Amino acid sequence: MRRFATILWLILLVLPVLAEEKADVKVFDQAWETVRDRFYDDNLHGVDWEGAHEDYLPLAKEAKTPEELHSVINMMLAELAASHLVLMEKEAYDVHMAPEFTGKKTMRAGFEAMEMEDGFFVGGVLEKGPAEKAGIRLGDRIVEINGESPADCGLLVDAGGDPGIPGHPHYFIHAEEGETIEVTVQREDDGSERTYRVKPAPCSMVQASRDSIRVIEKDGVKLGYIHLWHYLSPSIASALSGAIRKEFKDCDGLVLDVRGRGGNVMVIYQVLGTIKRRWKKPVTCLIDENSRSAKEIFAFQWRKDKLGPLVGRTTAGAVLGCTFERMKDGSVLLIPVTDVGNLSPGVKLEGKGVSPDIEVPGDYRYCGGEDPVIEKGVETLLEMINGSWLGWAVELRPAAWLDGRGEAWQDEAPHEEGA
Repeated sequence: MRRFATILWLILLVLPVLAEEKADVKVFDQAWETVRDRFYDDNLHGVDWEGAHEDYLPLAKEAKTPEELHSVINMMLAELAASHLVLMEKEAYDVHMAPEFTGKKTMRAGFEAMEMEDGFFVGGVLEKGPAEKAGIRLGDRIVEINGESPADCGLLVDAGGDPGIPGHPHYFIHAEEGETIEVTVQREDDGSERTYRVKPAPCSMVQASRDSIRVIEKDGVKLGYIHLWHYLSPSIASALSGAIRKEFKDCDGLVLDVRGRGGNVMVIYQVLGTIKRRWKKPVTCLIDENSRSAKEIFAFQWRKDKLGPLVGRTTAGAVLGCTFERMKDGSVLLIPVTDVGNLSPGVKLEGKGVSPDIEVPGDYRYCGGEDPVIEKGVETLLEMINGSWLGWAVELRPAAWLDGRGEAWQDEAPHEEGA
């Protein structure tokens, strides 16, 4: 009996190890072959793709977990220096991206972490989501998650940023129903800390876009505000048109916030069409380095149509049309299959982006939940309404459609299936 108990104990001890996912090197070959066969540029940006396979295969064989293997694959993909070329973790795609095409709610913590030179910061908070309700704010420095450093907590899920172009890595937070996530942050750059308890709940960026709708009253003027988190779903355009009919009907101006992920061509023109047909009052459009893909095509067209000043910071310069390919282990390869330069005629956006008409310098670190880009957008809108801002007659004349370097913008394409 004692011998049986010992054997049983050993089996129980070994089972977790046996249950661990192992890296499947076939995924490496599948990703490499997919890029070889489907990459939008037949010349593969001049990269020796056969040589890349030989260089990274030994590292792929050494990978012990799927995550380690995916990291190697993304190092190889980075050689092509292209946007919309990344291997996304299954959870990132299935929980945080794919459901947004239909607006389906999934279990989330409601905030993203952004890795910068001096630590991890809150890079985005869903309006009325679990994190915002708990007290987490944009710009908070994340000191600990569940008592451990963010890098060691085991809850960060790579959000799928392009490894081959500049930018700070973003991470989703793994969330389980019924669990509470303790997040310790610094709100000011003075060392003081505070801890918040986030209870994950079903939510979506589509719902957050609806929940962002509000009226800002300042100096006797009413301004509408809405944050369109992405252009993946027609529901986003519906949220805008609904707000114009209802919440914004008595407003004197509109702040349209398009910071965030891209989407598809249809939603670009739905949103543009809504503004052109249904909004005849002053409007400002907010962009920054996180505005990417279809949002950049949108910003380019916005400026071309002279709808209002772009306020914020230069967009990501990530503008190739992509599609998605499921890998053998459940991860998803985003791969650029087309150059959408026809959507920004005569201008190259890939690698350059769209610069604002009114720049807001700096970033969001330690902003304490205050948003300098929104503040500048509101300030500019008020000046437009009271007639004290002359920028429309000066800065925004046709010659200013250039990007500040004497070049126009080229392209990013909204993705074939979204982005």
